[in-house]
Amino acid sequence: MKETTAIAHPNFALVKYWGKKDSKQNRPAMSSISITVDSMQSKTKIFKNTLSKCHRLFLNGREETDLSRIYPSLFYLSEISKSDDYLVIRSENNFPTSSGLASSASGIASFVTAYDAHYKMNLDTSDRIEACMLGSGSAPRSLIGGFVLMDHSNNYNCTQILQKDDWSVDVLICIASRETKKISSREGMEISKRTSPLYQDWLDTNEKHISLALDAIKEKNMSRLEKVTEENCNFMHEVMKTSKPSIIYMNDVTHSCIAEIENLRASGHKLFYTIDAGPQIKIICDPKSANTIKDKITNRTDVIDIIHAGLGGSPRIIVEN
Repeated sequence: MKETTAIAHPNFALVKYWGKKDSKQNRPAMSSISITVDSMQSKTKIFKNTLSKCHRLFLNGREETDLSRIYPSLFYLSEISKSDDYLVIRSENNFPTSSGLASSASGIASFVTAYDAHYKMNLDTSDRIEACMLGSGSAPRSLIGGFVLMDHSNNYNCTQILQKDDWSVDVLICIASRETKKISSREGMEISKRTSPLYQDWLDTNEKHISLALDAIKEKNMSRLEKVTEENCNFMHEVMKTSKPSIIYMNDVTHSCIAEIENLRASGHKLFYTIDAGPQIKIICDPKSANTIKDKITNRTDVIDIIHAGLGGSPRIIVEN
């Protein structure tokens, strides 16, 4: 039986999108800039279901009854491939799932990559982006390694700002909780769009933050990238907080990590943080300081674990037979 397996890496936004322009087509309302990380991965295997006439999805070994997240991408791809196969899709993450670590982005990107190879489609870039976006608004960024811009004004085209080896930075992913978040990103974005008094200001600030971050990345200027990344992160969480009902993803461990990051920065270390729709803290730092920072955060906070990563590349096929 023919099987195809692909690996993709999650990406973490430095300039984030929070809100959809078109929720049905899953279109972000703004542009975003992200980094792809290497030691975290989603691995997705697909093969034809010969036992029943239905698609089956397994996530981390458990069969899912709700396939709504993957159906739009699957339908889009099957329309292009002209395949009426029913598939078994087995996806695994080597990091916590649905907890603010972009597992949906890497999971969808690995699925699209596996499907493309399985049916020898040789999809063009626009079709790969579309197939990914239908499943997760941030998944197209996981199609590219290094520093990535997703431009909403250019049909969500994704371009590489810097390759993964162009600027040596490390990423420390501090796990503050392994619990599945109660409000999904998709649901939270709709709540904020409808109810937050800061939402329009958030939209209006995006172009400025994108410009500042692009300049900082191209110049490899850590202090300038620190300023815009943390400002953007904190603004997004204020939008969440002022939504009705209020959306709070950070927990006590998150706040203690931020305090320790401030202490480390005051003592001369080059680092900054970003936090997505979950309590986990991502620290971007000079590789020379990474082990010291990791030790300090471990010893002075209640983090559950710290994943030490570098910048990652694009998805790849690992098994095809």
